[in-house]
Amino acid sequence: MSSNLLINKKIKLILSFIFLITITSCNHDSPTSKSAKNLLYTSGGRTSEILVVISNGLWDSPIGDSIKTIFQSTPPWSAREEPEYIITHIPYKAFGNVYQKQRNILYIKKGEVSKPKIELRRNVYAKPQSFVSIRANSAKKLLNTLVKFQKRIKQNFHQNELTRIKNAYKGLEVKSLTKKLDKKFNFHLVCPKGFYMAKSGPDFAWLRRPTTDIEEGILIYTQPYTDTSNFSLKSILENRDIITKKYIPGPVDESYMKVSSFFPPYYKVTKFKDSYTVIVRSLWDVEGYPMGGPFISFTFLDKVANRLITIDGYIKAPKKEKRDLMLHVEAIIDSFEYSK
Repeated sequence: MSSNLLINKKIKLILSFIFLITITSCNHDSPTSKSAKNLLYTSGGRTSEILVVISNGLWDSPIGDSIKTIFQSTPPWSAREEPEYIITHIPYKAFGNVYQKQRNILYIKKGEVSKPKIELRRNVYAKPQSFVSIRANSAKKLLNTLVKFQKRIKQNFHQNELTRIKNAYKGLEVKSLTKKLDKKFNFHLVCPKGFYMAKSGPDFAWLRRPTTDIEEGILIYTQPYTDTSNFSLKSILENRDIITKKYIPGPVDESYMKVSSFFPPYYKVTKFKDSYTVIVRSLWDVEGYPMGGPFISFTFLDKVANRLITIDGYIKAPKKEKRDLMLHVEAIIDSFEYSK
């Protein structure tokens, strides 16, 4: 085979590769190829921000109002007025390279489709990225689809936020703390720099990261599993109060952390690490001292050891917004892994 023929074949292969990358990276209606995914940028945007790509006409209609209501309302577990997400809106023509790198994107368009279509995709233009596309041939159908799938869409964006934080924490992991948790519980969490084990007891550990004006904390405790009553709200809150009274003292004598009685707890049954799980969100305060903040707890069953595991994340951040700080401790909980 002549050298010219070999050169021509190489040129054709290179051009074909360039053409493939151009098609997959520019066409957001088609999944990116495996080779193109390796070339993706790191996603950007503010924590808890959603970029909404939609026409100005639809944005100024009931669809835009519903988007604001769904994503900017204060969630039921928040004791202060703070939107669940920040919304940034742009029209289609502005959706170029800069905005395509946003971490959470909601793309809504009215067009010629036979029936409403929703796609929830990951890492289309950047990573980690959650890209949600809704298409329908009428504004009414667009609105109905958005409302119908709102919980799933929000969960997609929420998990993507946790993924971004977990990825960042992997590079800051306190490996000595990971080893301690592995030895003590036969599982571990990825805790970033600044966390340390403040207290340890039988089947209990208190992890802390205090700074001058913020404290992030993780409580871990286990107990033998008896029956389904262990998952009741009453049982979970009573166990938390027993643990915190014993191990988490307040700043003055006879004071200790406890569940606040001034805020109704949020209770949700779900799956976590393939196990039946109850999530509780509420507020904590201190007996005998004016101090408090939010917490989130995951209680789930370890089937192998027949034990109940509770991992509880709390923050203390007076006069500061709590939404993004709570994501930090939830991301640590979400990093849970059994020891290998």
